[in-house]
Amino acid sequence: MQDNERANSSEADATDQVNLGAYRMLLFRASHAQKQLLHPYMASIGLGTGQPKLLSYLAENGSCTPRELADFYELDPAGVSRMLDALERKGFVSFAPHADDRRCKVVSLTSEGERVARAWNAACAEEARAMLDGFTPKEREAFAEYLRRAHANLRTYGQKL
Repeated sequence: MQDNERANSSEADATDQVNLGAYRMLLFRASHAQKQLLHPYMASIGLGTGQPKLLSYLAENGSCTPRELADFYELDPAGVSRMLDALERKGFVSFAPHADDRRCKVVSLTSEGERVARAWNAACAEEARAMLDGFTPKEREAFAEYLRRAHANLRTYGQKL
């Protein structure tokens, strides 16, 4: 590589680093703003950190094993079990033996859990409407696709490490 090409490459790398840092900061700030909006409501309906997503999954997909929840959200199964135990103590979920595997249990929403999940999902829908205000339908689709691709890229990168 000639000196001129090397200089251009170094400048491109430096610009890329600045832009990559800006993307990371934007993602962090958007995530933080979302948490700041939803955290007080989450606490007001009796949910702790990490618990709402479990209720939302169960409301959307029905009963499942704790392992399915851990796999879907890419979480430590032991952490999911602790969150589910706390949700059970609050009366939001119940456990039953798995029909085909005596070693497993199946978690389901209780009627109170369904009520709380509906309330949580309604608050999240309101937050999403506010977040996407001013986006055209095409921009919303593109944004969702970018997030899916970013997630897939991170998963692929993580598997290489």
